[in-house]
Amino acid sequence: MKISVVVPVYNVEHYLERCLDSLLNQTFNDYEIICVNDCSPDNSIGILRSYEARYPERIVVLENERNLGLGRTREHALEYARGEYVMFVDSDDYVKNDYLETYFRAASASNADIIVGGYIRDVEGKLSQHIMSNSVWSTVTYALACTKLFKMSFLRSNHLNFSDIACGEDIFFSLSAYCCNATYEVIPYAGYFYYFNSNSITGTMTYKKNHERMMSQIFSMLHERYDLASLSEEKQRVIEYAYIANMVNALAVFNRGCGVKLMEEKLAFVKNDAEKQFPNWKSNPYIGFLIPKGQTLKIRLGVGGTALACKLHLIKPLFYLFAITK
Repeated sequence: MKISVVVPVYNVEHYLERCLDSLLNQTFNDYEIICVNDCSPDNSIGILRSYEARYPERIVVLENERNLGLGRTREHALEYARGEYVMFVDSDDYVKNDYLETYFRAASASNADIIVGGYIRDVEGKLSQHIMSNSVWSTVTYALACTKLFKMSFLRSNHLNFSDIACGEDIFFSLSAYCCNATYEVIPYAGYFYYFNSNSITGTMTYKKNHERMMSQIFSMLHERYDLASLSEEKQRVIEYAYIANMVNALAVFNRGCGVKLMEEKLAFVKNDAEKQFPNWKSNPYIGFLIPKGQTLKIRLGVGGTALACKLHLIKPLFYLFAITK
């Protein structure tokens, strides 16, 4: 078995068939689809059982005894995976019919631990393509576990796992791979349709869920799991940059419209957390509007603008604008 495709399933009865049909309509043949129902309250399990009965040679259906969340559900599937490689596909997303073949060809040619591709954003049928740059930033600050192919032996030998923190399991997983010196191959291909589902974990994130505290937990876990000080100076700085980028995203995107008073509290939390986890972040050589090479413009502007605002003592006015904007 060459590839195991892991599909966590929770409350997606309106999207599940589209996902499964796209995975069944592949130009590649040597693969299995492992679906794990995470105690869905809708008819997702009924749909899964129907597909399993029709495609018993291709689809395996597992059920969690209790709701485990996205990360732990993926780990449950990995216990049963037989493939040399594994891919993760969220059950409200879908893929092109050459998706598996394209990634497998790249893996066979490069023998990399992780193959990284782009994606197509689907917002109510409006599509926008995102091709990844051939740089470290496509593996660190672009932290989706989906749109990547992983060598199973690498995951198992390094005991990689997801966190159980909502909306952060991919970040921990991707940074853990980086800490374990994964080799990467970035391909100029986008075959994954990333559907914006307003009922998904990401779609329901608001300032009330304290995204900045989730980010703090994720990077605290990373410090606990790995001796970051033993990594090269470059790797430490890359991880530090990832922390700042995620915190800026938490404040500017997920906490938009929270109000000035609450934003002041959140800024104080992030300031204290940054001083604790990455006290030298302001001297990070990657911070700037024109650097680092390969980073997206949006992230460069966010991180570079935040650093400049700190230097000019304008950090509060800057984020107060996000606090009053919906």
